[in-house]
Amino acid sequence: MQEQIPNLNGHSRVYAVFGDPITQVQTPHLINPIFAAAGANLYAVPFHVRSADFDAAWDAFSEMSNLAGIGVTVPHKVAACGRCSTLTPTAKAVGAVNSVQRGLDGRMHGALFDGQGFIDGLGKAKERLRDARVLMVGAGGAGRAIAFALAAEGVARLEIIDPNATALTFTVDMFNAAKRSGRAKGADATGGWDYDIIINASPIGIKGAAHFPMPEELLRRDMLVADIASLTAETPLLQAARAAGATVSDGNDMLAAQIRLIAGFAAGFEAGTPLS
Repeated sequence: MQEQIPNLNGHSRVYAVFGDPITQVQTPHLINPIFAAAGANLYAVPFHVRSADFDAAWDAFSEMSNLAGIGVTVPHKVAACGRCSTLTPTAKAVGAVNSVQRGLDGRMHGALFDGQGFIDGLGKAKERLRDARVLMVGAGGAGRAIAFALAAEGVARLEIIDPNATALTFTVDMFNAAKRSGRAKGADATGGWDYDIIINASPIGIKGAAHFPMPEELLRRDMLVADIASLTAETPLLQAARAAGATVSDGNDMLAAQIRLIAGFAAGFEAGTPLS
């Protein structure tokens, strides 16, 4: 263990990662080398926390003085937001967090890096966002963050699909408030699938039996298809997009882009400061 985690000792701090499921989580193996390289006596550990146990786990961990913070993944991003003492502007607008910093006074400070991570993870392809017609499936924590980030990128139209009407309305209203115009709405596929960019911000493809709503045969070479659910294996959507010759981006692109921001926040820096 000492060889695997060379900075582990009695002064070490823990960055807990909560999720359900947790086996797919990528944060620990990506962020621990960053901590070690920066000389931070800090390491991330995954914890399987069910929704029914979330409050109890939060209360117990937040009392530990050597807790640096909590990484938050599905399905806890919205619940964790409600437990934080302070929030970054993005986290407040979206109503979700994916990283929580524990202050020395025990107060919990929430941030959300999913949106900026998604945009930065597109690399040069992010230039295609301006004036684009975008379809996004999923209006949960990650989908809201992406929608908020898209509002600053000049997309021409954002249409959203989500079975949760409340989440859908919230995300549409949030985007339009940030955009200061009515350019987001619930998707109406009866008029055709007329989009430049397709985004899957839902668990479709990794969890459950649901299929992505857009017919695969309508994917085109000139499209950008991003699927944040695709981490350890390609989803059917990304497989079909590659076969169509489209430009693709998966969840690892988004995660790699935001991991240093999460590392900096976990290490105690102001949100938006990368650890390097």
